[in-house]
Amino acid sequence: MLLIVAIVVSAVALVLLAWQWDLLPRDVIATGTVQTEDGKTLETRQFYRASRQDAYKSSAPGPLVREAVWEVRLPSGRWIDCDGADCKAAAGRVMR
Repeated sequence: MLLIVAIVVSAVALVLLAWQWDLLPRDVIATGTVQTEDGKTLETRQFYRASRQDAYKSSAPGPLVREAVWEVRLPSGRWIDCDGADCKAAAGRVMR
């Protein structure tokens, strides 16, 4: 029993790490770049993020909603969320 739990926990951890390290494919809509004050060029991308919309007063899951969102890639390789117009500012806040 303990072995099964360890395998399930390991599998979930691997999927989460693959998601964080951008190893799972995303449905990319657009790409671009922003340049920081110190001259670094960072990649940006817009992709669809799927989520469920809660149905009002219903126990059933709501419809699947695909929302277009932006991310910027930091020099460390990590992607962070940003709004299309403030990707440069979002990266600047995190890199300080």
